[in-house]
Amino acid sequence: MTTNNTESKAQPLGIIFALPIEAHTFERRVCGTTKYQGQGCVMFEGHISDHPIVWTISGVGREAATRSAQLIIDGHQPHTLISAGFAGALAPDIERGTVLVPDRILDDNHQCIHTLGHGDQIPWPAGKIMNSNTTLITVNSVITSKEEKAQLREKTYADLVDMESAAVALVTQDADVQFLSVRAISDTSEETLPPEVSRLSKPQSSMHRFGAALAAITRRPGAVTDLWRLWEQGMSCSRTLADRLEQIAQAIH
Repeated sequence: MTTNNTESKAQPLGIIFALPIEAHTFERRVCGTTKYQGQGCVMFEGHISDHPIVWTISGVGREAATRSAQLIIDGHQPHTLISAGFAGALAPDIERGTVLVPDRILDDNHQCIHTLGHGDQIPWPAGKIMNSNTTLITVNSVITSKEEKAQLREKTYADLVDMESAAVALVTQDADVQFLSVRAISDTSEETLPPEVSRLSKPQSSMHRFGAALAAITRRPGAVTDLWRLWEQGMSCSRTLADRLEQIAQAIH
C-alpha cells in the first residue's frame, strides 16, 4: 500500500493594492517573498506572522482590480481577499491616517453590493479591527474637491470613497471567497486635492505616470510642493495601513 505524506498547502490571505505606495510598507514586512509574473501583472507570495500571503499591485480602477482579483483566486485560492489601499473621507469626523474596515460597500449606482455580517467566519479580536456602521462607495474617478465629497456624502450617506473595493467584492462573491476592504484615509472631507491627482490616478504604466508628473510640474511649478506633500502623507498612510493588515493577518491565523 502506498502512503501519501504530502501535506496540503495552506490557503493564503490575498491582498490587492492599486498603487506601489499603498503596498510599500507592508511588503517590506513580509518574509520569504517570491515573485511570479502573471498575465498582465506581477504576483508575490510570502509569509507574515507565519501566515501565507499572496498579493499584487493591480493598478487603479475597477477593470484592473477585477482582473487581479480573478487571477489571485484562480491561481492561489485564497481563503480571504482584501482590497487594500487609500481612500478619501466623506464623513467630516474621519481624520487623515485613520484605517477603516467598512462593513458596507456601495457600487457607483449607490447600491449596496456587500455587507460584512455576523455570519462571516473572520475572527475580530476585541472588536479592534472592524469599524461598525461605516460605508464605502466605489466610484470611477477621483473625487478631488470638498464640494464633490459633500455632494456624494449627501446622496449616498457613505463615509469614505475609493475606486476598487466594489469590483473586488463582486469577484469574491462569484467565487465564494471571503472579502474585506481595508482603507487608510489619505484626504479628509474638507481637503481639495491638487488638480494633477486626477491625471496621475488614471490607469497607466509607471513610466506614463512618471511622464504625467513631469508634465504637471512643467505646467504648474507649484505642483512640486503639492505632490511632495501628498507623497509624504501617502508614506504615513502606508505605514498605518501595513499595521492594520498585519493585525488582520495575525487575527485570521
